Amino acid sequence: MRKNLSILTLLACCVIFLSSCKEEAAQQTFCIHGTIPGLVAGVEIGLLNAEDRNADEIATATVQKDGEFWLEGKVDHPTLCTLTTNNLVMIEEEVAAGNTQDIKWTYTPVFVDNSDMEIQVESYDLVPDAPETKDFHIVGSPSHQDYCEFVALCGNVEFERPNVDAALQFFAAHPTSVVSVYAASKLLNNAYNLTAEQVRQMKQTLTECPADTARLNRFKERVQLAEQTTVGSPVVDLDLVTSDGTRCQLADIVKTHEGKFLLIDFWASWCGICRMATPDIKTLYDSLDRSKFEVISVSCDEEEKAWRDAMKEDQMPWAQYCLTPEGYKAFFTHYQTIGVPYYLLVNPEGKVISNPAGVENVKELVTKNAQ
Repeated sequence: MRKNLSILTLLACCVIFLSSCKEEAAQQTFCIHGTIPGLVAGVEIGLLNAEDRNADEIATATVQKDGEFWLEGKVDHPTLCTLTTNNLVMIEEEVAAGNTQDIKWTYTPVFVDNSDMEIQVESYDLVPDAPETKDFHIVGSPSHQDYCEFVALCGNVEFERPNVDAALQFFAAHPTSVVSVYAASKLLNNAYNLTAEQVRQMKQTLTECPADTARLNRFKERVQLAEQTTVGSPVVDLDLVTSDGTRCQLADIVKTHEGKFLLIDFWASWCGICRMATPDIKTLYDSLDRSKFEVISVSCDEEEKAWRDAMKEDQMPWAQYCLTPEGYKAFFTHYQTIGVPYYLLVNPEGKVISNPAGVENVKELVTKNAQ
């Protein structure tokens, strides 16, 4: 009898262990699935890493049965992705013949964690380029649910600067959410767009993130940099070279313009948007009192010839500088920017008052702060 009990006990332990292993394994993969009317067999489905455009595709699948699809894979941590569908394979011959009118692509942002995620929508034609609409929902993922709430409250941080006050409210309501840390990190992009108080609130609010400790640690490092580049702070110094080849410091250049508003235009010869903005900067430069407003341009070019050729072609009438290799590294690190154009507006006291999104905002800012 004791022997039988021992065997039963052993079997029970095995069942519990296997069940636990199965549950643990399930939590380490994701499954995105659904039944979507109008989604036909042959459509290809993919999941791209929206946070790292150079990363390999996370998962792919082909619809095997009309309306139904399953996409399975694994993410190392909760990640903002793009869920795509396309019918290119199905109409390959038509495309080869030049007929592209029947091509159908969809691109849907989805915050993926290793969970079971179901897409709910009444028609393939209603699959949006937004994480959620009144007709489209993805259920089952805590991270995606938080992401939808953030976008609805604050806007899409991938394409626009969100409302900072609304974002801070979201962080306070979701202090341990991976989406809070993700969005807060996005807010830190482009230094000098936050106040010291806003940075302090983010730092004090976001102290834990059990779902992604590595992301949280990176955020903490970035906050330390952001504390030095808040609105009202001096310009973080950068190593420069003048157009005649003389080494100099950005902080010293800014000092020479104290008493005036100063627009610092970070650009590059290879940046089409930067160069398209140059005529607007010229118009602004000519429209404001020279005794009260000045412009300097700082190039991020790594090739001197490209910089000089672009200067000659664009004929900018204000002083020109270029980042040294050390200055280039410091610019992208300390200013936490991902590229150019990048603008700073400095007040007559030498303090940064704005990181304008575009040149069109500068005149208004100068007029407002001159009062």
